[in-house]
Amino acid sequence: MPLPIAHSMMGYAIAEVAEAANVRLTNKKWFNVSIFVTLANLPDIDFLPGFLLGEPNRYHQWFTHSLGFAFLAGLFGALFYWQRQNQTDRQADGFGRCGVFIGLAVLSHIMLDLLTWDATPPKGMMLFWPFDKKHYDVRWDFFLSSRRDNVSTTFFSSLLNWYNFKIVLREFLIMAPIVGLAKVFERLWKGRKQPRPLDIKNTQVARLGLLRVSPLPVELANRRSLTALAEAAEQDEHEQ
Repeated sequence: MPLPIAHSMMGYAIAEVAEAANVRLTNKKWFNVSIFVTLANLPDIDFLPGFLLGEPNRYHQWFTHSLGFAFLAGLFGALFYWQRQNQTDRQADGFGRCGVFIGLAVLSHIMLDLLTWDATPPKGMMLFWPFDKKHYDVRWDFFLSSRRDNVSTTFFSSLLNWYNFKIVLREFLIMAPIVGLAKVFERLWKGRKQPRPLDIKNTQVARLGLLRVSPLPVELANRRSLTALAEAAEQDEHEQ
């Protein structure tokens, strides 16, 4: 499996694309990015039960590393944020887009793990859980597997070695262009030209003198809406 650096950078890239698609799980951008980074690392939660039993790798790359888990994460994540929204703000397309990006963040972890050299049997992961519990792997190994102990007491300290440091550099060099492309896409998408409201004074008809635009009287210009204008006119008729 890649170290958290690759998964976290992919989560950040997905957060940038989600920002361009106007999908925000929270109003604060840094918190929104943190959520997507957490989702991108979520499948590695399967270390926890093995860690508590003294063997961190015992249940690693089981059902949390599957397409089914990514789908369920997207579904329940979308339902969670759907419930948090105001009833007037709920939209079906917003629910769908939210679920897609949450599921995509979790799925990114699985895809990166598939592209990692795995020398520990059973190789691969339960990709098609819950329909199939066999482990599957691919032969395209862009990432190197980290070296770590399978003993809880020395698990974290075993990660601190020169070999894993080189893996961190390799992962950063691979993921940096992906993050850069996501950032550029977000900037370009949000910076695209928005249609400006029509200014009748700048139309060709007005410039040729065929249309005269007169300013409203001062007493009417202060009115806030057409409804207020109608009410004022109706009141004037009653007074006359």
